[in-house]
This record gives sequence, structure tokens and C-alpha cells, in this order.
Amino acid sequence: MHGRRAFLIGLLTAASGLVAACGGDPPVPELTDPREILAAAAATTTAARSVHVEVRADGSLAIDVTGSGVGAAIELEDSTASADLSLEGGAGRVTFALPGLLGLRGEVITIDGTTYVKTTMTGPLYQAIAPGDGAGPAPGGSPDPEVAASVLGLLTDLITHPDLTPVKGADADCAGTRCYTVAITVTPAQLAGLVNDGLDLPDLSGGLPIPVPLPDLTGATIGLTIHVQKATGRLDSIAADIAGGAIGSATVGLTFSRWDESVSIVAPPPDQVRAGG
Repeated sequence: MHGRRAFLIGLLTAASGLVAACGGDPPVPELTDPREILAAAAATTTAARSVHVEVRADGSLAIDVTGSGVGAAIELEDSTASADLSLEGGAGRVTFALPGLLGLRGEVITIDGTTYVKTTMTGPLYQAIAPGDGAGPAPGGSPDPEVAASVLGLLTDLITHPDLTPVKGADADCAGTRCYTVAITVTPAQLAGLVNDGLDLPDLSGGLPIPVPLPDLTGATIGLTIHVQKATGRLDSIAADIAGGAIGSATVGLTFSRWDESVSIVAPPPDQVRAGG
């Protein structure tokens, strides 16, 4: 009996070792260089098939709502967005709420090249925008999923840009695991330099259909705090503190989860889409 038990224990031990060697995830080495940490996060983000993103903003920013050239302070308190993105399939669903902007809320679904937009400013039915129809963004729309994916790429380009100086902080608890902490400060001069040097900014002219222009950040200092999961090398969160004179100040937080999980994006039923697009 003892010999048989010893044989079974040995067999199970050998089998578990084989599984660990052949099928398990290899251990991720401890990283100490902040550039290596951010490079790992950029690599896993670029290779990802899908992700869930939660966005929350607070503070206020001056935005030229009327097009007069004079910015007005827009309160961002309780502004949120939630996105499920199929990064390899080009599909996504975004919901958002901007209570400081006339209580604006809405949803955007992009699938098979068509974008469906519904907001509190456009009524209960979706507007369908097909590829090449020239319709542009719907009035009172929301962040387009394809633009959201483009912004995700911009973030990875930004945090790994060689002209910026990342600083490693103390490790932190996040999402039930441990995360590296890396901080980056982007000055107005650095931001202008990055744009002039060709930082790949996404084309927002037809993809950010919120009916106000983006705030002018050229005079702002942006402080980034990036958390990267130690076990996986994945982005866990990014917090941006924005401040700069007349522009005001704001905090924008992005939290990433459900990397590479299955994403189900479906078009709205035909009876929920406005006739004629």
C-alpha cells in the first residue's frame, strides 16, 4: 500500500510539473525600470483582443461651447463613460453621462462598420451612420468606439514616448492584485513638442460627436499616474490630473478590466432605429 501510494504521489507531482512547464503561464519577472514597466503595458495592450474601460471625470474645464473663441467652465462632476471594445473586430459599445452639459447621456454602438447613436438630445431612437454616407457625427452624440480604441493606442504611445521621464513609485494594491506605479509629468512645452514631433493623435473631427469642441490643453500640465499589474503586465488604470491657468483643472480616471474576454456587440433592433438613417 505504501509503495502504491508513493507511486501515485510521484505520478501526480510529475504530471503537475509537466502542466506547469507546458501549459501554465510563465512567471513574469520583477521589473524595476519604469520604462520597461510601461513597455510591457504597451505590448500587452497592443496585443489585446478586447477590453472593458470605465472612465470617470471630476473638476471643471474651460470649453468653447458656442464657437466664439471664449471658453466657458464646464463642470465634470459625475461625468462617466463605460466601454466594451472589440479591438480586433472594430466593434464596441459606449455609454456615457455628462450631467454638467445639459444632462447629456447616450449610447453608441459600432458593429460591421455602422455606428448607431442615441442621446438625450436626439430622442429615443438610434441614428444609423453607415460607412461613407457623409453623415458625420450625430448631434449630441458620444465617444465613438473606434475613436476609443484609437485613444487607447495614443495612451500607449504617450506613456512610452522617449522624450518623457517616467518615475517608478511604490507598488500598490489594485483589482485584487499588486500593481507597479509609474508617474509621468507632461509640461505644456513637452506636450507641444510631442504634437510637433508627430505624436499619432487620433482624428477626432468625425469621431467625437459630443456637440462641443475638445478643451485646448496646450497650456496645461498633465500629471499621469499609471498602474500596471505585476502578474500580467497589463494596464490596470491611468489617472490624469490636468491643470493650467484659464483652462481650469480636472481629474480623469480610466480603469481597464476584462482583457481578452468575450465581447458581445449587437446592433439595435430595426424598430429602434430611425427610419432613413
